[in-house]
Amino acid sequence: MNNRELVHQITELTDEWYTLIGPDHHKDRDCHWHIETMWSYGQDPVYTIHHYGYILDKIEEECISYDTALQRLKEILMEQIEEYKKSQNEDDNQDDW
Repeated sequence: MNNRELVHQITELTDEWYTLIGPDHHKDRDCHWHIETMWSYGQDPVYTIHHYGYILDKIEEECISYDTALQRLKEILMEQIEEYKKSQNEDDNQDDW
Protein backbone atom coordinates (compact mmCIF):
# COMPACT_ATOMS: atom_id res chain seq x y z
CA MET A 1 0.00 0.00 0.00
CA ASN A 2 1.40 3.40 -0.89
CA ASN A 3 1.56 6.44 1.42
CA ARG A 4 -1.25 8.24 -0.38
CA GLU A 5 -3.63 5.34 0.30
CA LEU A 6 -2.50 5.15 3.94
CA VAL A 7 -2.98 8.89 4.42
CA HIS A 8 -6.48 8.60 2.96
CA GLN A 9 -7.33 5.70 5.30
CA ILE A 10 -5.89 7.56 8.31
CA THR A 11 -7.95 10.61 7.37
CA GLU A 12 -11.10 8.48 7.30
CA LEU A 13 -10.18 6.93 10.65
CA THR A 14 -9.60 10.33 12.27
CA ASP A 15 -13.03 11.37 11.01
CA GLU A 16 -14.55 8.23 12.51
CA TRP A 17 -12.71 8.93 15.79
CA TYR A 18 -14.06 12.48 15.89
CA THR A 19 -17.59 11.27 15.11
CA LEU A 20 -17.40 8.70 17.92
CA ILE A 21 -16.08 10.96 20.65
CA GLY A 22 -17.85 14.15 19.60
CA PRO A 23 -21.30 13.53 21.13
CA ASP A 24 -19.95 12.62 24.59
CA HIS A 25 -16.76 14.59 24.83
CA HIS A 26 -15.05 17.12 22.68
CA LYS A 27 -11.81 18.78 23.50
CA ASP A 28 -9.79 19.91 20.53
CA ARG A 29 -6.66 18.02 21.50
CA ASP A 30 -8.54 14.69 21.45
CA CYS A 31 -8.88 15.08 17.68
CA HIS A 32 -5.22 15.62 16.78
CA TRP A 33 -2.67 12.95 15.89
CA HIS A 34 0.92 13.76 14.94
CA ILE A 35 3.92 12.15 13.29
CA GLU A 36 7.04 14.09 14.19
CA THR A 37 10.31 13.73 12.30
CA MET A 38 13.52 14.33 14.24
CA TRP A 39 17.02 14.47 12.75
CA SER A 40 19.89 14.42 15.26
CA TYR A 41 23.66 14.20 15.16
CA GLY A 42 23.88 12.91 11.60
CA GLN A 43 21.79 9.86 12.50
CA ASP A 44 18.89 8.52 10.49
CA PRO A 45 15.67 10.35 11.34
CA VAL A 46 13.28 9.02 13.93
CA TYR A 47 9.53 9.29 13.37
CA THR A 48 7.41 9.59 16.50
CA ILE A 49 3.65 9.20 16.67
CA HIS A 50 2.08 11.55 19.24
CA HIS A 51 -1.39 11.99 20.65
CA TYR A 52 -2.02 14.23 23.66
CA GLY A 53 -5.73 13.84 24.26
CA TYR A 54 -7.83 13.70 27.39
CA ILE A 55 -9.74 10.52 26.53
CA LEU A 56 -6.68 8.39 25.84
CA ASP A 57 -3.50 8.26 27.80
CA LYS A 58 -0.59 10.02 26.15
CA ILE A 59 0.52 8.09 23.07
CA GLU A 60 4.12 8.37 22.01
CA GLU A 61 5.64 5.68 19.83
CA GLU A 62 8.86 5.80 17.80
CA CYS A 63 9.20 4.26 14.35
CA ILE A 64 12.23 3.80 12.10
CA SER A 65 10.56 5.06 8.91
CA TYR A 66 7.76 7.35 7.85
CA ASP A 67 6.04 4.42 6.13
CA THR A 68 6.16 2.43 9.36
CA ALA A 69 4.84 5.42 11.32
CA LEU A 70 1.90 5.81 8.94
CA GLN A 71 1.06 2.12 9.16
CA ARG A 72 1.38 2.14 12.95
CA LEU A 73 -0.80 5.27 13.26
CA LYS A 74 -3.47 3.51 11.22
CA GLU A 75 -3.25 0.49 13.55
CA ILE A 76 -3.42 2.67 16.67
CA LEU A 77 -6.49 4.49 15.38
CA MET A 78 -8.21 1.22 14.46
CA GLU A 79 -7.43 -0.23 17.92
CA GLN A 80 -8.62 2.88 19.76
CA ILE A 81 -11.81 3.13 17.71
CA GLU A 82 -12.59 -0.51 18.43
CA GLU A 83 -11.88 -0.04 22.16
CA TYR A 84 -14.04 3.09 22.31
CA LYS A 85 -16.93 1.31 20.57
CA LYS A 86 -16.56 -1.65 22.91
CA SER A 87 -16.63 0.57 26.00
CA GLN A 88 -19.66 2.45 24.64
CA ASN A 89 -21.49 -0.87 24.10
CA GLU A 90 -20.62 -1.97 27.64
CA ASP A 91 -21.89 1.35 29.00
CA ASP A 92 -25.10 0.97 26.98
CA ASN A 93 -25.62 -2.56 28.32
CA GLN A 94 -25.13 -1.36 31.90
CA ASP A 95 -27.78 1.32 31.36
CA ASP A 96 -30.31 -1.47 30.66
CA TRP A 97 -30.29 -2.45 34.34
